[in-house]
Amino acid sequence: MRVAVHQPGYHRHLYYFYKMAISDVFVSLDHVQFVRSDWQNRQVFIHEGARRWLTLPVRGGREAIRRKVLADPSAPASHWDHITSVYRSTPYFSTYEGPLGEIYASSWTYLNDLCDALTDVARHGFGITTPYLRASQLMDEPEGAKGALLAEVVHRAADTVTPSGRERSLTYLACSHPMGEDHYLRRPSRDDPALAEHEVMEGRGVRVRTFGYRHPRYAQAQHTPGLPFEAELSAYDLLFNHGPGARDILLGAGTDVTAHERPKLYRIGGQ
Repeated sequence: MRVAVHQPGYHRHLYYFYKMAISDVFVSLDHVQFVRSDWQNRQVFIHEGARRWLTLPVRGGREAIRRKVLADPSAPASHWDHITSVYRSTPYFSTYEGPLGEIYASSWTYLNDLCDALTDVARHGFGITTPYLRASQLMDEPEGAKGALLAEVVHRAADTVTPSGRERSLTYLACSHPMGEDHYLRRPSRDDPALAEHEVMEGRGVRVRTFGYRHPRYAQAQHTPGLPFEAELSAYDLLFNHGPGARDILLGAGTDVTAHERPKLYRIGGQ
């Protein structure tokens, strides 16, 4: 069983959904501490060549992501106005305009709930059927080293989706980039400095395996002709532009690309 674990975020980009698509169960790590100036409450959007961060202000404090309260009730509506102005002319914006408009017109207290609502529409748009769990529903807010925490999350997620007592092997999925020597799973464990975090996980019955990923390139109809491709935008950038073809483009991100091979460019309406 392949288990992927990742912090939730606002308008997550394609890597998040690729990781979800190739796993057997996906866990939103919402019970760890919120990180400021990260992707958890913001995303960049490009309009006429200019970058603009859309950020959801949250109340201060050192609480977990799931406890973060939105500080500005008017921010979601202003974000929707900007997203609409950017993507109105894309081929499949109208496909998602209804459900997204309802989300942005609703009243939200917690950042995590809004992020999950946006994630749910996107994962269905990509045809992802992987079970989606919140870590906060599996266990209390964590203490201790990352390796031990992730191993426990993997075990509890597996218990949720498989019959009790069923024999299984558990694998934690980590991207090969940046799964290098400086990746946190390669660092010494805080609880046992003689072991790296991934060794702690494997000692608790969870194998760590890496997967390849390279951001796909595709036509972006909202951009002025001649502008370069913009990567790591919201996953909706792909959905708005390619609709039913977005799933194949997303899954193609796992194809190995050699250093001498140009990434494939997917055009609007086909290859």
